[in-house]
Amino acid sequence: MASSLIYLVDDDEDDRFFAKLTFQQHFSETELVCFEDGEELLLHIEQHPDTALPELVLVDLNMPRMNGFDTLKALKEHAAWKQVPVAILTTSSDVHDQERSKALGACAFLTKPATYEMLAQTIKSGQIICGD
Repeated sequence: MASSLIYLVDDDEDDRFFAKLTFQQHFSETELVCFEDGEELLLHIEQHPDTALPELVLVDLNMPRMNGFDTLKALKEHAAWKQVPVAILTTSSDVHDQERSKALGACAFLTKPATYEMLAQTIKSGQIICGD
């Protein structure tokens, strides 16, 4: 049984696979639940209101149906979810994206690493896990 729960919201199938490998190989005690976009995540929240809250939600910015900014905003406006830490994990390194993410309530902004070993190192270093 997993001791912690993290949600990943990313439309790229390869990136979801990449993240799953990282968690399986380096963080087997953590359950990673993936969603293809913000709409799928919000539908899950609506349909499962009593589900356990994750310790962290990782959100990509560039998604077609509902982008990361809108997903972050919706989570921070939701009564039960507004205290859940949300980190942006994206290919963008634009300072304006970083500033907007912080203004909307993101606890971290990280550019996606090139390999899952680099992602594991980023997680292990504590750059993603957000504190209160």
